[in-house]
Amino acid sequence: MGGFILSENIKKEKQDLKIVELCRVPQEDEALTIKSLLANYGIKCILQSDITHSVYPFTVDGLAEVIILVSDKDLAKSKEIINQSI
Repeated sequence: MGGFILSENIKKEKQDLKIVELCRVPQEDEALTIKSLLANYGIKCILQSDITHSVYPFTVDGLAEVIILVSDKDLAKSKEIINQSI
């Protein structure tokens, strides 16, 4: 019975979790820097892009843009951290 209650609590947490866009950056290296910065404060993020990784990476007219996503509960703190670091 205890496992069932725990399972229900996890499902509830997942339903309450909303992922929102924090910002967009033009290059992957900039996104990785922000990801590392947020990780230092215990904030997890997701990087989303259409970048095709290859041996010889190149970008064409904004195709390397990376969207940084965070939990909606971490959005305000994430913006504050980034603004202080600029």
